[in-house]
Amino acid sequence: MVIGFGRGLPLNRTTFGLAASLLIGLVGCAEKMDQLPREAISGTVTLDDQPLKDGTIQFLPDATASDEATFAGGRILEGKFDVPRDQGPTPGRYSVTIISGGTASSGVTAETIPGEGVPRKEKIPAKYNTRTKLTAEVKKGGPNTFEFPLKTK
Repeated sequence: MVIGFGRGLPLNRTTFGLAASLLIGLVGCAEKMDQLPREAISGTVTLDDQPLKDGTIQFLPDATASDEATFAGGRILEGKFDVPRDQGPTPGRYSVTIISGGTASSGVTAETIPGEGVPRKEKIPAKYNTRTKLTAEVKKGGPNTFEFPLKTK
């Protein structure tokens, strides 16, 4: 028996079955590639009691982290960040860095972010990024909602 596939070439049942099995196998493998016990993370970031308009947050494994510890991060928009479970960190202690977004500046300071084509002045003090003192503990099963109230002074 021949099965028609739209206006394309006809497929017999064996070819169709093999193609379907291959597709299902690939989708299943993609989901099973990362067996780490990741957790979703979310929260808020304020700078001087105002939501941080735009930025980036990074969770970096602590020096005492397990072998399963993973880097995770995401974008901050209007003071909020939300990293889904499949992109989140594994349970454990993390060092947290927060960098503001924004446009380039002609002023080069100690807080200028290295590696970017045009230097820009970082709005957030170094104690929250290049010399961060922020930490977070991601817990198995959550809730993993964090608040980071940053101060410029």
